[in-house]
Amino acid sequence: MKTSVIIPTYNRGKYICQAIESVFQQTTKDIEVIVVDDGSTDNTKEVIRPYLTNIKYISAENGGAAHARNIGMEAATGEYIAFLDSDDLYYPYKIKLQTDVLDKFPDIAMVCTEASAFNEAGYWDEYHLKKYHEPAYVGKGLTYEKIFSENILIKDAGLDPGTWENKRIYMGNIFDTYIKNLVVFTMSAMFRRNILNTIGMQNTKYWLGEEFEFMLRICKNYKVGFIDVPTYKVRYHDNQISNSRKKEGIRITIKSETSYLEIVETHGLNDREYYVKHKDAMDLRLAEIHKSIAIPLMAQGKDPKRARFHLGKSAFYGKPENFLFALTFTPYVIRRIALKILSVLNLR
Repeated sequence: MKTSVIIPTYNRGKYICQAIESVFQQTTKDIEVIVVDDGSTDNTKEVIRPYLTNIKYISAENGGAAHARNIGMEAATGEYIAFLDSDDLYYPYKIKLQTDVLDKFPDIAMVCTEASAFNEAGYWDEYHLKKYHEPAYVGKGLTYEKIFSENILIKDAGLDPGTWENKRIYMGNIFDTYIKNLVVFTMSAMFRRNILNTIGMQNTKYWLGEEFEFMLRICKNYKVGFIDVPTYKVRYHDNQISNSRKKEGIRITIKSETSYLEIVETHGLNDREYYVKHKDAMDLRLAEIHKSIAIPLMAQGKDPKRARFHLGKSAFYGKPENFLFALTFTPYVIRRIALKILSVLNLR
């Protein structure tokens, strides 16, 4: 088997058949589809029943997306592994394009791609990656040429360029950039299954950060590639975690940013040799994350001491936020008004 596509799912009966169909519609057929049902309580098992003879279906107790992906990776037999969220879709050429690149360049362990985004109200963005990771590409002016050390036109690599006559494959060691900035769309990745012997599985303790941490380990150990062609379609809808109601959204932001902090500390700060060599860049990244935790804590209105702690850490790493720190001593209503004004003025 050439490629294993792992689809973790939890209560996505409305969308999962479309996800499976997008894999069956690939231009190459040397694929195994592994659906890991992470304890769904809706009609998932019922709606995918017609597909059960053509897929590997694994029912598991609810343990989160990383837990489900790990089960899928353990069951995979393909030379390459790719993921697909059960509410998203593949372009028909995705598997062929990425396997061709991995076949052509044996020194890269993983290849990611551009991604498109859509919703059922008609929203469509074909090249969505730079918007998805706007703080890196717009806020910090990163380009693919700055992130990757090598690039080549798809046609010059001896691959079929299709309609992407001027699109490129980028390659290089990107760990130094990636630990400081989110620059790739993790779900578009395809990687060699044998690297799991070195990097291990996804870490289930991280929440909304497990994919970043997994990819970070790959980038720390291997050269990786990127194709400037969208192969993955991200579906935006009301039931996504990121689209939770306002109050819940603040809690999710705090929890996810706290995960990012622990990941960056683990792979940057606690790796003392690496930290000494990259101290200025790592201090800036740590300061940014502490600030990104402090602001929603202030907006939440609970325990301003926690916000002051993180703002104090931001100052420790060289980026004092004196105005925000002073705000933590003001009444909740004043904090909320001030934060809203700063957000509107884009000064936060």
